[in-house]
Amino acid sequence: MLHSIRLVSPRATALLITLFVLGLGSFATGSKVKSAVYEWNDLEVQRNGSNEIRRVLSGSTDGFKSLEIYTNSLSVDERAGDVQIDEGIEQLIIIKRGSLDLKVNGDNRKLGPGSIAIILPGDEYQIGNVGPISATYFVLQWRIKNSNAPLDSNASAEMVNWTDVAFEASEKGGRRNIIRQPTAMLAEFEMHTTTLDEGMKSHDPHVHVEEEIILVRYGQVEEMIDGSPHSAGPGSVIFLGSNVPHGIRNIGDGPCEYYAFKWKLR
Repeated sequence: MLHSIRLVSPRATALLITLFVLGLGSFATGSKVKSAVYEWNDLEVQRNGSNEIRRVLSGSTDGFKSLEIYTNSLSVDERAGDVQIDEGIEQLIIIKRGSLDLKVNGDNRKLGPGSIAIILPGDEYQIGNVGPISATYFVLQWRIKNSNAPLDSNASAEMVNWTDVAFEASEKGGRRNIIRQPTAMLAEFEMHTTTLDEGMKSHDPHVHVEEEIILVRYGQVEEMIDGSPHSAGPGSVIFLGSNVPHGIRNIGDGPCEYYAFKWKLR
């Protein structure tokens, strides 16, 4: 079972059962995730009352037995029920729109757009919309291939508010260093945002052993993947496999900004 769920209301029941079914199917053995752009505007929208769920990608990778990315929305004043993470799963939550009240293992934070949370195996959390508009957030969750690898008992859940992350300007735009540390299942998880001024590129196409995910916050970018250009707009996800040549540049009017994150296995 993906989640152990305690349901708190009929509305929350419908929402969480939908998420449960989505997750349960995706964590079965699936095909390998392709290095590609998963464009926001092309994602199928599944509606559950006033809520919208978008499945971004699901499958295995070189490093993960299973990787799933989806989005969920919460209406104004809506709260989801309690969710307990399975011992074999970690999650990353990224707030795309609106403000959320997130309580993880009793630690309660109000997080705005751009904020993130890393939730570890066995953690319990509750999430609710506390803003004046509907809220949308990404959920990324994974299983590592070595299910027998010991967990890091010193690791703990982390919540990072966007407004607490310093912006470091550069000649190309700038950068925000969000997090770089071990998790219970990963030797290192590193996540930052890059801002590129109009017409700028981050770097020439290159390769690295680590897999990488990019999530566009705003603007229009072009990602070169193995020699082919692919455009991506706000909300789009780019998955880059191990040793796949890639490079990114701003092709829109004005600046762009995107998350980039990589990980190292134990």
